[in-house]
Amino acid sequence: MRNHQFIKGEFYHVYIHAIEGRNLFNNTEDYERFITTLFAANGTKSVPRIEGSNYLNLVWDIRDGDVDVGEEMVDIVGFCCNPTHAHLVLGEREEGNISRFMHKSQVSYAKYYNIKHDRRGHLFERNFNSKHLQDNEYLLSVSCYVHLNPKDTKEWSGKEYLYPWSSYQDYAIKNRWGRLLKTDIVLSQFNNNDEYKLFVEQYKDGDLEEVSR
Repeated sequence: MRNHQFIKGEFYHVYIHAIEGRNLFNNTEDYERFITTLFAANGTKSVPRIEGSNYLNLVWDIRDGDVDVGEEMVDIVGFCCNPTHAHLVLGEREEGNISRFMHKSQVSYAKYYNIKHDRRGHLFERNFNSKHLQDNEYLLSVSCYVHLNPKDTKEWSGKEYLYPWSSYQDYAIKNRWGRLLKTDIVLSQFNNNDEYKLFVEQYKDGDLEEVSR
């Protein structure tokens, strides 16, 4: 992967990794805080204060219109958070928005992480990497790749669609995030959720290795 000049209306696979081989996510609180940050940072206004014991309450408030973060900067199409890294599938709504969105979300999460884990300095290895998804076939392939990321873990192998820190269950079962997660960009190409799930489950390992390059 490498960084790109982002083009309005196009989709990108974005990848972030922690420095020093450390974990980005150590527990449920970290995962929930990062996912909340993604949706809270996806607006033209400043990231709202994220506090309380249940971070996801802020996501529900944004989803339901009770908290205004401004006009959406990117289309969040999919995500998967793993202990040391995270994958995002993003659509560029206006030129420069993906870069601004990533800066906002990374700064917000790094500030939280450093305070919680009593550390200083950079958290992410470089800013982020990205790959242009130049056609619809590539978009669908990367959707499979991102959603099958937990397949090599003993706990989630064979039941990746239940992994809580991924958008796979939002495609295979029910969208938890409503309008904030743009599942329709992919799901509109399938008859129903089960058909998409079957498409993902039948994806070949060789194809997954290819799209990750």
